[in-house]
Amino acid sequence: MKRSKKWIALFLATALATTGLAGCGGSDEKEAPANNESEQNGENGESENGGSSSKVTFDDLGGANFTIGDWYSLEEEELTTPYAEDTYDYRQQIFGDYNFTMERKNIAAWVDMPQKFTTEVMSNDPSVDIWYLYQSTVSEPLKNNLLYDLSTVKSVDFSEEKWNSQVTDLMTYNGGIYGMSTEMEPRAGVFYNKRMFEEAGIPKDEPYELQASGEWTWDKFEEYCKKLTQDTDNDGVTDVYAMASFNKDYFKMCAVTNGAQFVSRDENGKYVNATGTQNFIDAANWGVSLIEKGYIMPDPEGAAWNYFITAFRDGECAMQTAEVYQVSSFAETMEDDFGFVMFPAGPNGTMATVPFDNVLVVPYNYDPEYVEKLMFAYDLYTECTPGWTLEESWKAPYYALFRDEEAVDQTLTLMREEEHRILDYQSMISDTDYGDFAYSVYARAVTPAEQLEKMTPDWDSKIEKANK
Repeated sequence: MKRSKKWIALFLATALATTGLAGCGGSDEKEAPANNESEQNGENGESENGGSSSKVTFDDLGGANFTIGDWYSLEEEELTTPYAEDTYDYRQQIFGDYNFTMERKNIAAWVDMPQKFTTEVMSNDPSVDIWYLYQSTVSEPLKNNLLYDLSTVKSVDFSEEKWNSQVTDLMTYNGGIYGMSTEMEPRAGVFYNKRMFEEAGIPKDEPYELQASGEWTWDKFEEYCKKLTQDTDNDGVTDVYAMASFNKDYFKMCAVTNGAQFVSRDENGKYVNATGTQNFIDAANWGVSLIEKGYIMPDPEGAAWNYFITAFRDGECAMQTAEVYQVSSFAETMEDDFGFVMFPAGPNGTMATVPFDNVLVVPYNYDPEYVEKLMFAYDLYTECTPGWTLEESWKAPYYALFRDEEAVDQTLTLMREEEHRILDYQSMISDTDYGDFAYSVYARAVTPAEQLEKMTPDWDSKIEKANK
């Protein structure tokens, strides 16, 4: 089954803008539009979504035009699904009821957003009100005090279900909350070729069955790797590999599924280099062992860095550890059907993924009254679309991207559960990268122990700096 590349790209670009909700939604200071303000209590002192007993609300936002800046919004919103149409209708209704608008703009490439944000905020002339920042770029604006402390805002309640609690945790600093998200994007797992599994004697849906029963483990995965790696013409040279992956994705998933992280955070909120833990070392050694056994496709000489994408698409390997969004790279042209499961559980961990959600921030130098109204409007804007459940809301775009329902109903559903989302704080440490460990180890230029000995002093120094 093939789908239009343009259609797939559209879904990927707009999925978070319209359905990624986690709940069921020039001067130094900006002037706030004039309107009335009230405080509204929920029944029995609780809000509708299980949050605090009261939030500041507004009846009329005075015709304010609030703006959100990102790197992927389309110039014209294409309403390609019933959910997108209903969401559009809901937002038009609240715009009329509360007398405001909320406009999303594509204002820069993601790599340029941090510099654009810093330059405009420091010159007191931000071009939008709410900014999307890539998670790995938020640490510098945070340390430089350029972000508004949203914990002081009374028109939102970050304990409500709709807010991504891990982003709130990530952006909690010195007692304040400096970033937010209502989006929860499924991340890395294992794509697999169903035809190649069947030809190797593995039932094509068995990975889903093992995942559902909790028996999807490293041992079972290695058993699969042995069956899937084949010398089809008996010339002593491997013709088909079990897997090819981006080295950073591979080792990140080895670690997290064995109860390990690259960077953790202690009870005092301080970042800690976690690459020296036994769980991490065991995970790295296991990951290398699969390479040494010949199960993982080596980098072809002269190949592009992302050779593993075409290798999976063309049936040169049966599996690929990759982020969910990578589906757009082969869904249109891949002849074979594919499935998608979580990375298997190690002996000291669980099936897991590493969340890496975009972070939304507000400039520090906005007038508090304006921010109250901005956040009240954004709270309304991100409410679950009437007539749709939370489950229906987030699943809607993903069904269009996969070849089977299990990938969405089972795998992506698990990826949204907190017990399977293990936060790694590496993104908060400037000038560090998973590749600092993965590149040379994956290439077998050094052992995990040798690379850790080399990189640990540098990482410790950068983590110490981040903790100041």
